Amino acid sequence: MSKNANLLYDEILKDSDARNAVQSAPVHISDSKPTNEPLHRTSSNTEKLKTVITSERLAQLRKCVDDAIKEHKTFTIKGGWQSLRNQFLLRGWIEKFEPTPPKPKTSLKDSNSFLDDVFLNLPPKHTWESDTSYVVKCERTIMSRMLQNHPVDFYWNMKREATDWHHRINTHQIMNRFVRSLFTSKEGLNLLLQQMHWYCEPGTSVVNFPRCYTLGFPDHFNNFIDDFRITSCINLLKWLTKKYQYRDESLVKSFDGKVPHTALQFALDRSNEYLAVQRHADIDRETANVWDHEWDQFLTHYYCIVHEHGLIIDSNEWSLPLFNAAAKSVLNELRKYMPMFDVDGLKNVWILKPGNKCRGRGIHLIKHMDDVKKVMSLKLKYVVQKYIEKPLLIYQTKFDIRQWFMVTSVQPLHIWMYGECYLRFSTQIFNLENFHESLHLTNHAVQCKYANYTQRDKSLPEQNMWDSNIFKNYLKDIGKPTVWDDIIFPGLRENIIGTMLACQDTMDRRANTFELYGADFMLGEDFQPWLLEINSCPDLSPSTNVTRRMCPQCLQDVVKVMIDNRRNPSADTGQFRLVYKQNLPKPPLYLGMSLLVRGRRLFKTKKAKSKESKEKLTLLQDITDATINRQFPKLSPVSDYNGPVIKDFIEDIIHAPSMESSGYEFIPALPSTSAKKKHSSKHERKSKRTRER
Repeated sequence: MSKNANLLYDEILKDSDARNAVQSAPVHISDSKPTNEPLHRTSSNTEKLKTVITSERLAQLRKCVDDAIKEHKTFTIKGGWQSLRNQFLLRGWIEKFEPTPPKPKTSLKDSNSFLDDVFLNLPPKHTWESDTSYVVKCERTIMSRMLQNHPVDFYWNMKREATDWHHRINTHQIMNRFVRSLFTSKEGLNLLLQQMHWYCEPGTSVVNFPRCYTLGFPDHFNNFIDDFRITSCINLLKWLTKKYQYRDESLVKSFDGKVPHTALQFALDRSNEYLAVQRHADIDRETANVWDHEWDQFLTHYYCIVHEHGLIIDSNEWSLPLFNAAAKSVLNELRKYMPMFDVDGLKNVWILKPGNKCRGRGIHLIKHMDDVKKVMSLKLKYVVQKYIEKPLLIYQTKFDIRQWFMVTSVQPLHIWMYGECYLRFSTQIFNLENFHESLHLTNHAVQCKYANYTQRDKSLPEQNMWDSNIFKNYLKDIGKPTVWDDIIFPGLRENIIGTMLACQDTMDRRANTFELYGADFMLGEDFQPWLLEINSCPDLSPSTNVTRRMCPQCLQDVVKVMIDNRRNPSADTGQFRLVYKQNLPKPPLYLGMSLLVRGRRLFKTKKAKSKESKEKLTLLQDITDATINRQFPKLSPVSDYNGPVIKDFIEDIIHAPSMESSGYEFIPALPSTSAKKKHSSKHERKSKRTRER
């Protein structure tokens, strides 16, 4: 725009003191709210402004606003987000502040100029503000008033508010929030990923999502009970093969043991039955009926062995090597049908999450089914998810990965991934014997409440965050330099693309809408990423040194994608990369024809016994034919039609024996001249060929 708009902010960029003052200044300050800093609103300040912001200067500001409207360079940002606001100001955009109730006007009897009305509701001056920065702030306020009756071109609000409906009516306005993002809740993500198998494409969209059940649905709760039980059986077999890998029977059985060997046999039988179901080999086979009290007895034995470190009773009735061989065989086959086989562990630990809460609130680990049954009666919906018991650890400490991505179009789907991500560490050493949140919930909102464990490795960051570059260097140090490019980042990309494809039909399809999301991942010991959840309105606050650098840069790159790249496809997009661009096939042209059904009404009449009734029937036929010819359009000639020929099925109905004895009579169809011509011409061609022969 304008040269005037750029000149307007040159003083801010040159004066560092003024720049800091403007960046820290709120968008609007009301006199009704007390502040810690003393405010100065005196007549002398007003007179000084009048000498600086003259009528000529107001005309320049009006010219800046008019140019911004013509070039579609107006924006509104609700809240702070100063780094985002600065990017628009540097591009010469004009900001329209949030509307606030106007202050009561004072009497203008003594006013000699319309400038008194302009300076009436300007923001107050703080003691730490320089004169230059205060003038610029007042000029921005004046230009915002000039835009009060004009819709902005870019609207940013990280909260879903009912008052935003009038912004969504204007589809030319760019907005940063979709109306519907059901996958950002734990409950919605679980339900939507139930249909992920329809969108799975190796190398493009594959979602690794831990087994999860929504407890608000009775069938999900029953499925969880079945899953919990069979997982306990499989884990007991894992315990057996792990303990007996060194052929030391004393680690498995003892004369002082508390669990009979029948528990192993029970686990082996149930695992074989589950394997038969996965192979569809149970169709012609009757499965044994296992009662609930039998499961309760088995789970008691399971807890005694796995959680209380019990042993099997030693006796001559069973052979440990045979049981070990059978367990290994079953486990090798189950690995093919259980994606979480290697990260499940032995303790069968699950994690309870409230369906619509964030920042780690209300989350806790459980190992008994009774703990899950307690939340079934609560009004708040919970999801129960299989806990990853064998995650990748760094210096014996658990961590997760926060990956930003942005959706700029739903139909067709466009996904941008940020080139950097960051790791969030726990403050404690990982241990499955203790279920405290400080060991297992790596959210920064949870970990900031606890001090780092004194015996934790000193190589871990004090603020419990790494960026992806530090993590790559760590992988090189442990001899895995190619893991990030070969496994981790492709896995992050495939999980995000697959999730968005599964959720695409439920998203808002408003044009000129985008949203920034934060996806949380956990890595298994094989470095494969597992998607935990997706967050809307991800935390972009400078809480640590890592986020203090990355978050402002991410917001700057958002502007590059949504503003610069839209106006110039070759413009720089920062660290955002377009990882998926959906190509929707064009709808085929409609090649069908206008089908018209022409027929005769059916009359149920008695058989004519006299000459008079036959004459009435003939008259009815003539009237009907005349009516049809008058009301229905004429048929196009048959010679003009090149489509498929449909045989008249009315003739078959007329000659059917059932119709002859039913008392119905058909009025014959009108003869078609075009059909006769076609039939005659066909007969002539046939006779001509016969004569030539």
